[in-house]
Amino acid sequence: MALLSEMDGDAFRQEVMRLGPIKLHPVHRRTLNLLAKRLEDAPSAYLAETVPVFIADDVANPRRVIRNLQRWSKTKGLSLKDVTRIDVIAERPELDYLGRYNLFFSGIVLTQPTIQLKGLISWIETLNNEVTFYHEVGHHVLGHSEGGQLAEQEEEANAYARSMIRASRPVFFFVVDVFKKPLKLVLKPLFPQSKRNSNRAT
Repeated sequence: MALLSEMDGDAFRQEVMRLGPIKLHPVHRRTLNLLAKRLEDAPSAYLAETVPVFIADDVANPRRVIRNLQRWSKTKGLSLKDVTRIDVIAERPELDYLGRYNLFFSGIVLTQPTIQLKGLISWIETLNNEVTFYHEVGHHVLGHSEGGQLAEQEEEANAYARSMIRASRPVFFFVVDVFKKPLKLVLKPLFPQSKRNSNRAT
């Protein structure tokens, strides 16, 4: 469906209308509802002035999602050149990913919670989503052709994400670097080397 929308807008519209009244699996229904947003005149927002963002109706606090994406998209060194669109769908237990890169039309799919998180949990969730965003952009920038299924490509995308998160949160990573060694010294007696090795062996 996503590929059809890029190749033939009229055929895509007809397929959306055909599938509308058909009984679908709940996951497929949510996917169709999100893709149907492509028939609307305007996306929820644009990144880098050219990349449309479409957000599913059941995503919590879409304005916050947009603010985060706009901030992340301005990270020094990040490139969204030739990214065609970003779709934000609801995070569900049956989904085994936080984000994906669709190499067929250079689009990115991200997941977001359906309920508003607060406090430390919200901060951790935002950090995870930011890293995921950079990771999927990394697949695009690095020209990966296997959809991120190869271990080597995953590590390359991870490296890209690490470089972007360091550029985005320099103070945070400075603090992490300062306290990393002291924390290791404190935690080392709690996790002896022999115990760690035996755990890996089992």
